[in-house]
Amino acid sequence: MKVFNFIPVLFILVSMAGAISAPGPNEVFNWVAYPEAGNPELVNPAGFSFINSLRLRIGMTASDSTFEGFDRISIALPGAGFSGWWDDDVSMRKFTFSSSMNVFGNTASIGVGYTWFDPTERNNSFSGKDFYTLGMIVRPLEWFSFGLVRRGGIDLPGDIDVEASYRAGFAARPFGEDLTIVTNLETGTEFEDYSFSAGVEVRPLEGLAIRADAGENYLSLGLEAGFGQAALSYGAITDDNYSYSSSRGDITFSSAPGQNLLAPSGIFVRLETDHFDELRQRAFLGPVLPCFTETALILDRIASDNTIAGVIVDIEGSAGSLAQAEEIRNLLQRIKGSGKKVYFYLEIGDNGEYYLASCGNRIWMHPRGSISFIGLASTGFFLRDFLDDIGIYPDFQHIGEYKSASEMLTRSDMSDAHRRATTALLESLQRELIAGVANGTGLEPAQLHLIMNAGPYTAARAVTAGMVSGICYKDEIEERIEDELGREISVISMENYAASIPVEDEWGPGSHIAVVVATGFINRGGSGSAFPLGRVMGSESICSALREAASQPGVQAIVLRIDSPGGDALASDDMYHAVDNIRREIPVIVSMGGTAASGGYAMACGADRIFADRMTVTGSIGIISGKFSFGGLLDSLGINTEEVTTGPMASMYSPFRPYTDRERGRSFDLLEDGYNLFVETVARGREMTFEEVDSIGKGRVWSGADALEIGLIDEYGGVIDAVYYAAGLTGMNIDEAPEIRIYPTPSFPGSIALPGFGVSEYLVEFLGSDQILYLMQPVSID
Repeated sequence: MKVFNFIPVLFILVSMAGAISAPGPNEVFNWVAYPEAGNPELVNPAGFSFINSLRLRIGMTASDSTFEGFDRISIALPGAGFSGWWDDDVSMRKFTFSSSMNVFGNTASIGVGYTWFDPTERNNSFSGKDFYTLGMIVRPLEWFSFGLVRRGGIDLPGDIDVEASYRAGFAARPFGEDLTIVTNLETGTEFEDYSFSAGVEVRPLEGLAIRADAGENYLSLGLEAGFGQAALSYGAITDDNYSYSSSRGDITFSSAPGQNLLAPSGIFVRLETDHFDELRQRAFLGPVLPCFTETALILDRIASDNTIAGVIVDIEGSAGSLAQAEEIRNLLQRIKGSGKKVYFYLEIGDNGEYYLASCGNRIWMHPRGSISFIGLASTGFFLRDFLDDIGIYPDFQHIGEYKSASEMLTRSDMSDAHRRATTALLESLQRELIAGVANGTGLEPAQLHLIMNAGPYTAARAVTAGMVSGICYKDEIEERIEDELGREISVISMENYAASIPVEDEWGPGSHIAVVVATGFINRGGSGSAFPLGRVMGSESICSALREAASQPGVQAIVLRIDSPGGDALASDDMYHAVDNIRREIPVIVSMGGTAASGGYAMACGADRIFADRMTVTGSIGIISGKFSFGGLLDSLGINTEEVTTGPMASMYSPFRPYTDRERGRSFDLLEDGYNLFVETVARGREMTFEEVDSIGKGRVWSGADALEIGLIDEYGGVIDAVYYAAGLTGMNIDEAPEIRIYPTPSFPGSIALPGFGVSEYLVEFLGSDQILYLMQPVSID
């Protein structure tokens, strides 16, 4: 038959079992335990589960060092792929569709591929034929991979068939991804003849991989060069006599960046400070904005990235809370300490913005800009007279002389205890501001006190006072930097820099640190937002996130990032309980943000170690309870209420009258029990006595700087410091940035974020309880 004249041309390789292979492209590096080194659809369909981006691959062939043309195209994405091959000389086309899925917590994958030959090409024996490929990969460890493939056979006219084959292989990375050693064993369906091969991949430079593979009758050599989102690969194979036989190459385009052999250097990254939210946010139809922890991680990476020459920080709005400004400032100082430049552009700045900018090599200001480095203030609102006028009686009690959140309702002015605590807090925060600015600018603390008292400052006055380096418009910043450095510079946004970070090629479950972000007013149920509270941290959401993070394969520790003024006592205790339970399995390290007070501090006490910034607001170990009585308001409206009870305490929580003396006494007993439980929780977690905690409790708030001295925290530092501590504690390599997986609580666009300290903290603490929202139950707030 005429068709058999083409068969010798189509038989590319002789299989180890003595039958022919199906025509089409054969991967030069057929490593079943490491198919990502080539084309998973040609090697092992289970490999699609380990692809982390959308990829377009165009294949080419060559012989005798002569380019013959493009003959294959494939599209791959995580879990699936499709490829097509053609050879017009023999009128043949072959298509393969593959799919795979992760199993056993992403430590293994199974896949299947279906291959068919174009049935419309009727002048060859393969027309309309098809076969299946089954594959499996197991990667239980970061350095070990096992693969197994069963490729189906094809029945052809005559005596020659394509026999099914089996291939098994191992791959090991004894020193990480820079060196991969592979072995393969292949046989046919009779399991009589076996063929062994071994190979190696070496990555001497970032973006360059050199590969070699050798079997009983062949030798393959090749390399791959990565250029970010594109890559070129080329491999050559010998014949039985180890003479050059043929070559294959691929051009790959990827939606996610890979390593870059020609990565540009001397780049500046532009950081804008208008978004330091603790949670990822997304406006309607807008891009997803990174959370604060992600921004901090990127800055930490910049410090060790040799391609980056420096950072330009545009301060156009807020620099976040004082604690966030402190964390970003410390990270920028690390970047500066690594020999890179840090420049600031300031339009309008307050205390925190100037504190942040003071660490830079240069600070330039907008000609119409201003700096209000003038000290700190806290204003309290007191509603008692207003409530009396409208007939609402606030019947509240508290434990702890400094637990003054309810005073805005029960008093007409600030109590002495409230004034003393607020004054001490502001003075402590201001000392940190002055010390930081003095360290960054070289100005003496005494000079800075004078500068504060003489402010605010226009741009020109700030230059005269030695606070900034000069005045210019934003579009002139790069020119100023180029004049200083004596060369041209290239600037990319923080978002583009983050998008260019290569995706890690990791095996196994991936050892990582989980970061659980807990932010907002504490309440029971799910997280979200509620008027007038703004963001609400639901205990069920946080407990669920903690359990999910702890259950992930490869998790080594959890860093719990807390930014909360407190809230519901029961919800706070549930989260403390979850933290305390999980730390019996893996370490839990707390990183405090702008505020971790009251219930926000209580939940932290279940952790193994607590980090806080010097300007974190924490403490507030106390409790409030009570109710509103609306009887006077109803009387003024001509509304009368009468009640029928079955006992003397049955209407204790009535919102239409104040407590009786007996009810108030019983309410105080319950309040006292709640306070004692709070103190005992802190004492147990901090390994202190009840008396020691009570002496620093009583509802008083402390700065992070003072909190270390009195034992409320263990160490100064931000979320990055907590991550590295957790990594070191669990034996992870801290010479490189550990892998982080973030578990944010749900958040909604437009949620209201209230300030973290001062009177706003008290407003949040008081108004946030779900009991108050329903007005029918007593309030119990930590």
